[in-house]
Amino acid sequence: MFLCVKIAPMKILKELSRKEFRAKFGSEDQCLAYLSATKWDEEYSCRKCKNERFSVGKKEHNRRCSRCGYDESPTSHTLFHKIKFGVENGFEMAYDIATSKKGANSIWLAERFGVKQTTAWLFRRKVQEAMRSSEQFPLEDEVHVDEFEIGTPQKGE
Repeated sequence: MFLCVKIAPMKILKELSRKEFRAKFGSEDQCLAYLSATKWDEEYSCRKCKNERFSVGKKEHNRRCSRCGYDESPTSHTLFHKIKFGVENGFEMAYDIATSKKGANSIWLAERFGVKQTTAWLFRRKVQEAMRSSEQFPLEDEVHVDEFEIGTPQKGE
C-alpha cells in the first residue's frame, strides 16, 4: 500500500509554520494536486492492467487508464483513502500529529476537527504507522536528547 509518506516528511513539516502550511494545503484542490503530483511524480502505472498511458479521470486530479478505463483517485491507496472528513482536514490532522511535541491525542483531534473520537484515533494510527515505517527520513543534523539509558542499570550505579 502506498502510504504516501512523501506527503508529510518531517523535514518539510519542520520547515513550515502553520500559516505557511495552510497557505500550501488549505483547500481540497491544493491537497489533491499535491497528492497527484507526489503519487505519480515518476510514472503512472494502472493498478489493474499495468498500462502506462492515461488521461484525466472523472475528476480533475484522477488518472484514467487508456487501456482498461480504470479511474484512480490521488487519495486511493494513501493515508487519505476513504476518509470522511475532507482531505484538507486530513492533511492538517497529519500536520498536527507529525509536529506536536506532546503528541496529538485522539480526543483533542476529534474536538478540533469535529469528528468522532474513534475516527480521529484510527486516522492518527494510520499517520503514526506511516511515520514509523518511514526510515527514508532519518533524524538529521544535531539531535538533542534530554535523557537516555544504554543497557540495564546495575546495582550501585
